[in-house]
Amino acid sequence: MSTCVTTKFRDCRLMPALAFAASLAMTIGAAAQGQTEPLARECAQKDLTVFTLIEEHGAADDLPAERLGNAALALQRARSACYEGRVGEALALYEGILDLGPVASLREQRP
Repeated sequence: MSTCVTTKFRDCRLMPALAFAASLAMTIGAAAQGQTEPLARECAQKDLTVFTLIEEHGAADDLPAERLGNAALALQRARSACYEGRVGEALALYEGILDLGPVASLREQRP
């Protein structure tokens, strides 16, 4: 019997998103090891903000999985652009991800 049958539906939707995030993190980590250029400070600051926003939306389960997946892919493109020295392009990509908007309060969703 699947564990999703015995858990809440919301938990089942969160697991694929978490697996995707872990996979993305491993891919980025492997790609970054081959890079010799340091990440620009502006990129690092935006990256942290955007990564946190995506994680919080995933935890709040307040956006469709497809939208979060697209945001994670945009994050990957922004990181690549930064490592390649295209900081302006990367910052524009980060700003686009911030259009996800504020995260719904987890407290409001609890029974």
